[in-house]
Amino acid sequence: MKFTVKVLKSSPAKRLLLATVLLTLLIWLAQGFSPQPLLVNRANGSYVVTDKNGRLLRLSLTSDEKYRLWTPLAELPQSLQDATLYYEDRWFYRHPGINPVSLLRAVWSSLITQDRRMGASTLSMQLARQRWRLKTDTVDGKLKQMAYALWLERHFTKTALLEAYLNLAPYGANIEGAGAAAWVYFHKPISALNQDEARALALIPQNPHARAPMNPAARQRLHLAWQAAYGNDPGFDRLWFRSRKELPFGAPHFAERLHSLHPESATLSSTLDGTVQALSEELLGGFLRQHRLQGVANASVMVVHAPSMAVLGYVGSADYFNADIHGYVNGLKSPRSPGSTLKPFIYAQAITQGLITPDTRLKDTPLRLGDYQPENFERNFYGPLSATEALVRSRNIPAISLLAQLQKPTFHQFLLQAGINIPKQAANYGLSLAIGGAEISMEDLMKLYGMLANAGELRELRWLNQEDQPAGKPLLTPESAFLVGEMLESNPRPQRSFGGRSFGRQRAVAWKTGTSSGLKDAWAIGVMGDLLVGVWAGNFDGSPNRHLVGRELLGPLLFDILDAVAMERPSPVDKIPPPGLKRIEICPLSGQPVSDWCPHRKEGWIIPGVSPIKTCTLHRSIRINPANGLRKCPEDDTPGETRVAEFWDSDELEAFRQAGIRHDNPPPFERLCEQSRSVDVVIDSPKIVSPQPGVSYPVRGGQQNGIEFSAIAAGGQHRLFWFVDDSFVGEGATVLWPAKPGRVEIVVVDDQGRSSSLVVDATRAE
Repeated sequence: MKFTVKVLKSSPAKRLLLATVLLTLLIWLAQGFSPQPLLVNRANGSYVVTDKNGRLLRLSLTSDEKYRLWTPLAELPQSLQDATLYYEDRWFYRHPGINPVSLLRAVWSSLITQDRRMGASTLSMQLARQRWRLKTDTVDGKLKQMAYALWLERHFTKTALLEAYLNLAPYGANIEGAGAAAWVYFHKPISALNQDEARALALIPQNPHARAPMNPAARQRLHLAWQAAYGNDPGFDRLWFRSRKELPFGAPHFAERLHSLHPESATLSSTLDGTVQALSEELLGGFLRQHRLQGVANASVMVVHAPSMAVLGYVGSADYFNADIHGYVNGLKSPRSPGSTLKPFIYAQAITQGLITPDTRLKDTPLRLGDYQPENFERNFYGPLSATEALVRSRNIPAISLLAQLQKPTFHQFLLQAGINIPKQAANYGLSLAIGGAEISMEDLMKLYGMLANAGELRELRWLNQEDQPAGKPLLTPESAFLVGEMLESNPRPQRSFGGRSFGRQRAVAWKTGTSSGLKDAWAIGVMGDLLVGVWAGNFDGSPNRHLVGRELLGPLLFDILDAVAMERPSPVDKIPPPGLKRIEICPLSGQPVSDWCPHRKEGWIIPGVSPIKTCTLHRSIRINPANGLRKCPEDDTPGETRVAEFWDSDELEAFRQAGIRHDNPPPFERLCEQSRSVDVVIDSPKIVSPQPGVSYPVRGGQQNGIEFSAIAAGGQHRLFWFVDDSFVGEGATVLWPAKPGRVEIVVVDDQGRSSSLVVDATRAE
């Protein structure tokens, strides 16, 4: 003991060392009673997005304009850890936060002998400086740094401190942490660095201002540091450094959308296909240049792999940085009026509920539903159409009529089941849901159209490459999804693309367009094999443009994208009809199973036990008196001439007449027939279309009021007579009744005595 004291007295340096050790021990003991500090604030970090092949799309800046990407120690290569400790702090695992030997050597060299300035900062001290932004060029600052280092060592393991250091160390300019540095300098994740790249990064934090390889001079200084650390190792010559200016800003809307879906993830390996994204952006740019003079300035594109619902292409606007078109707005996420793009799902529901088949005859004639009298986009009527024709031609009247018949679920309930965020109750939308009354985003539309490719199963969009596909939700039957897909495949392709070339016809495409009310939004969505593509055009400020018509404007762009993307992918296997379908012979005009009187026939699909299979009643056998050309009653057994006649309803005949198409009525009966013996009584009874059952009609006192009576007469009927509570009020397909308050029975009778009736409440309006 005496020898030790004597030696210490003879050496001021050793006395300083002993004092330092004692002071460190006292601080160490005192800090055991202090609370644990926050080691790293991960809330304000960057995020990185890569495409499905690992190529960098985006490295974001933090709110304080730094590149700071949290990376767990397990993902940091061992070569980087070893090189950092070798170069920065070889005694890291043996000291308590301060290295007394290094500190003594630095004090002796810098202050006592003043030979040269030496640093004594341990890795823990450097972490403390970074964590609390300390100024350590003064004695007070250095002492504070040492105290914080001891505090950190008192509360955290060495591996936690090493992890924190490598995530906060400066790597030049505004780059913090090795994870961000790997992406900036090498465009790859830190885990993918080779040994040479890792050793080069380890040299930067000691002098980041001089060594960060952002220019030739800095790279030369980094090379000198490499030679000092590793001698003549040639590894530096194999390195290829990138600069911050080379950081990509690819698919910006997609990157932001992915971050919003997974805000806690620092690294997002996405499903985006770089080739598909580039094709989408290029074709969209050419499309907008073509239509610039028409005032079409903005559009969006989304491409999805239908079986997995993986997002392959995502272009939220024409130009992210163009403030004139509000390019930063994500048009694929924003709800817009979908126009007619929801109609396929009305038809799919109608098939599922047994209301129609693809060949069922639907009426495109004037329709009144209470106070609502819908119109078609072109403000005309085509008359009777097959369900397929009505869908392909996007007629409003048939779709609205079908929507009114849907039950369990209604169409509003169906959309809610599909997860569509429509904020209002069904009554607020009414039947306008068929023509775009509720706003919806492209992302949601893509999920709906995905059901047509996935046997009626609703699947969520998949954004991450390694993400498991959650179980789907069956909302349509496989049969109805297949049939609606076939119906949409009969939609003719556009004749030419906007680039002027003809479209190929190798692959079937199920596609639909939409145009919002007021010409503010144009849509086109198509399914081709395993590809699902949606395009939208419009203005984010809601301004209209007469050129924003879905089929005319966006049909060519849709097919250009489908064809271009398909060229990069193998051809899918042809789809197989579900086993629940059956082919039968049907009448082309009525869409019903053929009767003995149908002159023509074709094959069509039905779902046995679900589809309506009533035999054709459009074509019927009648008997004519050759002497006068009039129709003989069914009970008349006298000789006559047998013919086949077509029995169209009066509204259909009127539509034919307006279109310049002639369809003759069956001749009238030569006398009043016995109704009890007529097989056509139920079929041919007139149908009241106005007023509507269950609707209360207000009548204002002291004013002239009128309620319109309207009916459809079955084929062969020429005259209709109207009665209110047995009082005759008029003759014709439409009459106006001067209404009075009260409950009344309305009866319409044709010239053969066949009738229909309805009870209506006319209430006194206040």
